[in-house]
Amino acid sequence: MHDLPDYAEQFLNMICKILEEYRDTCHSAYRGIVQYDSDEKRIISAMWAKDEDISRFLRSLPSWRSLQPTAGQELNLIACSEEEMRALNLKEAMILISNLSTADSLIPQQEIITDVTQMRTVANVHESLEWFAHCRTPSTQTNNDPNIPPVSEKTLSSLKSLVTDFQNLAEICLLLLHLEVRVHCFYYLLPVAKQSNYAGPIDDLDPDSNVLKLNKDLSNIEEVLSLSLQPKKFKYIFESLGYLVASILINSIQFLKKINENGIKKMCRNIFAIQQNLTNITMSRESDLDHARQYYELLYTSPDAIIDGIAEKGAQYTEQEYIQLFQLQHRSQPGAAMSTSQDQLEARLQRLHTVMQNVSHSAADDSTNCTNIENHARMP
Repeated sequence: MHDLPDYAEQFLNMICKILEEYRDTCHSAYRGIVQYDSDEKRIISAMWAKDEDISRFLRSLPSWRSLQPTAGQELNLIACSEEEMRALNLKEAMILISNLSTADSLIPQQEIITDVTQMRTVANVHESLEWFAHCRTPSTQTNNDPNIPPVSEKTLSSLKSLVTDFQNLAEICLLLLHLEVRVHCFYYLLPVAKQSNYAGPIDDLDPDSNVLKLNKDLSNIEEVLSLSLQPKKFKYIFESLGYLVASILINSIQFLKKINENGIKKMCRNIFAIQQNLTNITMSRESDLDHARQYYELLYTSPDAIIDGIAEKGAQYTEQEYIQLFQLQHRSQPGAAMSTSQDQLEARLQRLHTVMQNVSHSAADDSTNCTNIENHARMP
């Protein structure tokens, strides 16, 4: 622009046209990956990445906000207590479970990205568009510099509009990858509970075939994304995935028809296999999966003993999770359909409800007492 002042406006117009063509090319590449069938249906992760409520929630999480640059600097990771982080992870897991984990359906294969090279393409599009979006554009202050040829408001507006388009699609691509990995977990884990047998006479030493497929799938995704995304973004994709997997497995207990000791061992092997694989990917112990394994190990214990443990030590799971556990134990017993057996289940569920209420009230009282002590200690 300094050397060709008379052609500065034309030069910038050419740049705008080239960038517009590149934007359109990226949009076409994105649509080609996320759409299927002649009626242009979109894969699940693409629909959710564009969904206002889900997108707004994901963008509000500390893990997302820490990726956003400000004034040329990266934000420090938003301070968040472990309890607050677990609450946010739970909310994300419940949103996904409520939409995907239904009793009457599995996820069709055409609604996920099965070719990991397409995920690499999405990652590359994200990084490229974000780079362009963060390049400096002419500002009003620059326009007033007498040493630099003036830029028309129309051209400046076009450049700013392109920056917005680049940033929007870049963010959608990253949200899609975050969601796609999670949809894959549902795709492989729902059949683990709905289609596999956990009441067989033989102790199967191998994890479920769908667990092995999930592990292979996640490893393949790790391989391509680790080479395409910056480390902080790669971390964002896999962060809190262990919590989601644990939530899926705990929620899926309602889909098991019956279970015996061999089935309990098999489910625990499934959880351990996933935990090992995720630990290798994230390089941190996925302790949330211990929570899921311990949940299934409660099946070794009688309902009355579980309720006694809650009364003595407090609850480790929600009342609904205990209810589903007791219902599976009931279904797995001979003569479960008999009225006397059903009456026993109802009595245990009523006792569970009473104990859970007592534990909840006791915890609330303890919290109030601690607050009063702290306030008293602050008084002069």
